[in-house]
Amino acid sequence: MQTYDYTVVIPCLNEELTLAECILEAFGAANQSNYVVEVIVADNGSSDDSVRIAHDNGARVVLVPSRGYGAALDAGIRAASAKLVLMGDADCSYSFIEGVALIEKLRDSNLDIVMGNRFTGTIENGAMPWHHKYVGNPVLSLIGRVFFKIPIGDFHCGMRAFRKDSYLTANPTTTGMEFATELIAKFANQGSKFAEVPITLRKDKRNRKPHLRSFPDGWRHLKMMLLFSPQYFQLYPGLVASILGMIGISQYALIGKINLVFAEGKVQAAIFSLVVFLVGIQLVAAAMLSMAHAESKNVARFKPWKSLRKVIKSPTFSLISFLFSIVGTLGLTLIGGDWISANSPAVNPITETQRTVPLVALTVLGIQGLITSIQVRQVLSKFW
Repeated sequence: MQTYDYTVVIPCLNEELTLAECILEAFGAANQSNYVVEVIVADNGSSDDSVRIAHDNGARVVLVPSRGYGAALDAGIRAASAKLVLMGDADCSYSFIEGVALIEKLRDSNLDIVMGNRFTGTIENGAMPWHHKYVGNPVLSLIGRVFFKIPIGDFHCGMRAFRKDSYLTANPTTTGMEFATELIAKFANQGSKFAEVPITLRKDKRNRKPHLRSFPDGWRHLKMMLLFSPQYFQLYPGLVASILGMIGISQYALIGKINLVFAEGKVQAAIFSLVVFLVGIQLVAAAMLSMAHAESKNVARFKPWKSLRKVIKSPTFSLISFLFSIVGTLGLTLIGGDWISANSPAVNPITETQRTVPLVALTVLGIQGLITSIQVRQVLSKFW
């Protein structure tokens, strides 16, 4: 059985114009460096001559019926014979000669993945739209570095080298363009070691539009990063909102008015504070469920989650939540009884809302706490 130093995986969908050049460049680059390489073309249902061209130029073709960039790459990577994998596009935008540097950095170290970095390398004129170069990629890469705490300056570079066993452990599952982000996120989740190598982004040689759709695919990348980091878009905003709302509600209950740095008022401000508080606790509850789901999928990243999970699943948390809901409900019931017994007279809005707003907040907080505790248990249960 042939032994390969590394496998090149090229996703393909109707790339007959450029595919042969990419394959030959991959083989030529390996030969120049005295490596034995396997080239896999993961064909995603091409209707042109791509499959024949791949065969004619010595590549192994893996037919991938499930459509999508991620589906094609995943099938090709799993079919790789070598322990090291280099992925790159079929449009001649990446140099497989430069890809050898990624492989060498990977094999001569204890790294798990080596990314190309187009921004520390060279971006040819016309190779990248201005909004990708100056807005999309820099912003998403910055978010990625903050969320995943990894030293990656070009989060969406399409040329990467990694160890196949690390990839199989990471086990990405998305099928679209967001696969590129999920791969990094899951490598980061398992504590993989990253590095970058400067590379060149060339102007692709296709005579048609690229498969990438700037804004829809950019949103899918951002959404994937947010899903892997619920503390940033659910927990922290939820805590801020619930604390601010609680301060406003407390002020109103005690003195009949709210006086915050950014808000001042009475009934309207109290209602606004209640809404902010309720939205906040909903976000916190959603974060708890997201983190429980992440743990069930073995991709939990938020270190304090283990302590939070113990609190949420504890009988004490459930009891306190139950008591909050009972006290709030009884209080609202008594107020309602007073109104009915007095034939619903005209009431002083400030006096009445000073009582009802805190009780509504307490009731919803208790009920939400109980529901969250139950749902976290369900998500983490092996029988669910």
